[in-house]
Amino acid sequence: MTPDSGAAGFWSYTHRDDEIEEGRIRRLATKIANEFEAITAEELHVFLDKNDIKWGDEWRARIDSALTGSTLFIPVITPRFFKSDECRREVLTFSGHAASLGLDELLLPILYINVPGIGKGEQSDDVMALIAKRQYVDWTQLRLEDENSPTYRQAVHSLAVRLVEILERTAEVDPPPIARIEDPESDDEPGMLEMMADAEAALPRWNETMVEFAQTIAVIGEAVSDANAEMELSDARGAGFAGRLRATHKLAERIKPSAERLSELGEQYSAELVKVDPGVLGIIRQVESEGPEATEAEQAKEFFETVRDFARSGRKNMEAYQEFSDTLQGLSGMSKSMRPLMGKMRGAAQQVVDGQAVIDEWERRIDEVTS
Repeated sequence: MTPDSGAAGFWSYTHRDDEIEEGRIRRLATKIANEFEAITAEELHVFLDKNDIKWGDEWRARIDSALTGSTLFIPVITPRFFKSDECRREVLTFSGHAASLGLDELLLPILYINVPGIGKGEQSDDVMALIAKRQYVDWTQLRLEDENSPTYRQAVHSLAVRLVEILERTAEVDPPPIARIEDPESDDEPGMLEMMADAEAALPRWNETMVEFAQTIAVIGEAVSDANAEMELSDARGAGFAGRLRATHKLAERIKPSAERLSELGEQYSAELVKVDPGVLGIIRQVESEGPEATEAEQAKEFFETVRDFARSGRKNMEAYQEFSDTLQGLSGMSKSMRPLMGKMRGAAQQVVDGQAVIDEWERRIDEVTS
């Protein structure tokens, strides 16, 4: 599919947030598009409904055509946004493609409802970290204004002007040269073979991380099973809630080191994948636009197949991670001693899901290029 000509804005938000706001998020998108057209006399195509086939088709077409320098991605940030796997995947996908082309500005978040900690220090959440690095627009107070008030209308105008300025700047940007993954400070510009070798060398390291992740989950699962058995015995003895509480505290102490290690692994895995994402997408784009030289054709084929194998392996592991998430859900009603550990484990599981989304996008682009 060939993307529509002209500028386009893809809005990413949760439908529940829009329902709570009684449609104000969708109306904001329309108002900004109308103001954009008033300023430029050109239409800004707005894509709002992710359930619409055209949203997905146009999204993929524009990404696959190197974004054309005229595609804006506007995530509407709320606490609920970070709980949506779909919204998280869209941020990661667009961010990687934009970064590989030197077009980071095309990702323009709107902070619609305040998210605690989003602008303070280092973020352990990979998607939140990506958002925090951008010059997001703060709409947390404006959302409380009357939509027809001068303050609200001026803010809509200012945001539309900013979109115009971004598109004008990015229209002139040339894709950056591909940088080394392992040695970004090197003065020697690598060729495609060096880039593939660096990325290929990283894959086993990520696989080792995932093996340890699975082993750690198994340790936690065993501890949970033992705790459940202890609670059953306690109930049989008539120990009541006091007996359950003792078993829960014991479980918390037992799994604390594993939960902390799980958190470390999740952060390490997702952060590294997000870091190398633009480089891998750059390799794929280079193969697509130029085609590998005769001496590199076989190496490119081997590299792509290695990525495909890694993607397939990751998807198989997702079933185990889903079972783990279900186990965490069952633990959610336990004592407060479990709550910090629950947060760490849930965060780690989410980062693995995010990482798989990055790898799946590599596989999708490889299939597009080689089909």
